[in-house]
Order: sequence, then C-alpha cells, then structure tokens
Amino acid sequence: MKLRRTLRPAAATTTVALMVGLTACGGSAETEPVSGSGSSSAAAEEVLEMTVARGGVNIENAVLADEQGFFEEEGLDIGEMQLTGMGGAAANSSVISGEFDVAATDAVTVIRAVAEGMPVVAVAGTKSADPDYEGEVSDGIVVPPGSDIKEWADLEGKKIGVPELGGLPHMATMTGLLQNGVDPASVEFVPLPTDALVEAAAKGQVDAVFTFSIFLLSAVDSGFTRVGTGVREFLPNAPQVLWVASKEFAEKNPEALERFHNAIEKGTEYGNGNEEAVRQAYHDHTQLPAPFIDERMVLEPLNVEFDEEGWNTLLQVMKDEGDLREDLTYEEIVWEGAR
Repeated sequence: MKLRRTLRPAAATTTVALMVGLTACGGSAETEPVSGSGSSSAAAEEVLEMTVARGGVNIENAVLADEQGFFEEEGLDIGEMQLTGMGGAAANSSVISGEFDVAATDAVTVIRAVAEGMPVVAVAGTKSADPDYEGEVSDGIVVPPGSDIKEWADLEGKKIGVPELGGLPHMATMTGLLQNGVDPASVEFVPLPTDALVEAAAKGQVDAVFTFSIFLLSAVDSGFTRVGTGVREFLPNAPQVLWVASKEFAEKNPEALERFHNAIEKGTEYGNGNEEAVRQAYHDHTQLPAPFIDERMVLEPLNVEFDEEGWNTLLQVMKDEGDLREDLTYEEIVWEGAR
C-alpha cells in the first residue's frame, strides 16, 4: 500500500482520481493552504496530500468543498478531481490497495465488506435517511398506470423489481412489507438495472419497482403511482452514502482524516444553505438533464455525522436476513474519529 502520508511542504501537488460517476469534475488545489478556520495549527503551516474518489450522486459536499476552498482551509491538497466508473465494492477495494486514500461508497457495501473481514472503515457521512425531512420523497415503490396494487397488502404474491438483491432498496422494501403485515417470502424480488426498472414495470415484466431520484420522479410524472415510501420511513436515520478509508490509513493518518472530515462538513453546510450552488454543481459535474436538475430534483439535506441508532437499525435488518454475523457492531464499522 502506498504510504505518502507524511507532512508535505505547501508546494506539493498530486492528482486525485474519483469514482462512480457520470462525468468529470475539475478542480485544483492551491499551492498554499488558507489559514483561518482550519482544524489544527498544522493546517496553517503544512499541507497533507490525499487522494479522494467521489461518487456520481450526492456529489455536492465534495464538489463544493473543493470549489469553495475548504480542503485548502483544512491544509489538504487533493489535486484535481475526476470520475471513474467504480461501484461500491470496487471503491472499498481501491482504498485497501492504496489507489485512493478516501472513497465514496454506500453503507450496505461497507457493512458487508467489514463483515467479510475487509480492512475498511467508514470515516464520514454524506446522506442518511432523515425521517424528519418534510420535502418530497424521492425513493420508494411505484406501480404503472392501471395497476390494481393500491397499498402494501396488495404486493403479496407479486413481483417487485429492485436495483440489486441485498441492497438498501431491497432492505427497505422487506422492512416495509413486514411492517405492513406482508410475508416477504410471498414476494418475488427481481434484480434489474436501475435505468430498466420503470420500463420493466410498464411492460408488465414486474408488478412494482423500488426506484429513486430521476427514475422515480420521472415515472410519477408519466402516470406511475406511489405505493410505498422509501428508506427514511422504514430505515430511519440509516446511513446511505458515505466515505470509506482503509483501516491502515485511518490508523496511520488520523489528522488527515480529521481535516478531510472538517472540509466535507463545511461543504455539506454550504450546500445545505445554498440550493442554487448545489443545482449548479449538478449542471457542471453530471449528465442529468437540465430541466430535471432545475425543476424536479429533490435536494435533501446532507449530513456528515453518523447516527448510531440508524446504523444499528440497518445492522439488525441485515442480521435478520442472515446477511451478517450477530456480533458485528457499529464500532467495528465506523472510524472512532467519526463516531
């Protein structure tokens, strides 16, 4: 594993690759850190290099932290941000190999990785299922026009399309079925590519689908009907999107991770208070249609902090499904500096 994590003079620069995305995101670090609101005295004197891989969704905390100079304020040189085509499991592998120091991934993938003995830890949050958010729900189960499915009970014996078996949408659907008196064993879950779910329902290949974001909102606009809400109802405060590092990096570089956490927190707070800047970030750094970004995209507040109860809820659901060993704990998964 690469160990480049000693303190660097301010003139040092590096290139940062990024993951899971739709297009490239440009940005460059200044050669000197910006003193002021940095988290440590070292941030005002010397710069730490880090390689960071961001995802293609919930991108605003990383993009805005870069564009607003929050990484520099914290004494970090992250180089130029780009996107790669990795998924969550590949992101975990990339931090273990040392290709990246920190990468964006999803909570379920991290939990399974830790359960399987992979040396990774969650180091900062991005999105959790906030049950108190009062805005439009942008995930959940929808059915095509003319369907006789009106409520959860009507899903018994039906085929439900999900993005992947064992993923967060699948877990939320299983929990919703149980809470509404439907035996999940009576339902056939069909894994389908995310961009094929709605079409599969429209063609009658499945009876209902759990989808999200542009796919769900576009389906509703075209006549699909919502049947069940999503993760924030059935897995409240569960982590969804987060940042991961290798255990080795976390043990050897707590200061670098503390600075990263602070920079991402600043980016999160800035984005939560600046809707126009967030929408512009999606215009600049994704290939989502402009009308969707401007008119339909739901901007739920992001949160860098973790909720232990939310983690434990998700862990218990996964244990109940037989996915995890019973003694796996929140403390094993989340870096101590992020608890």
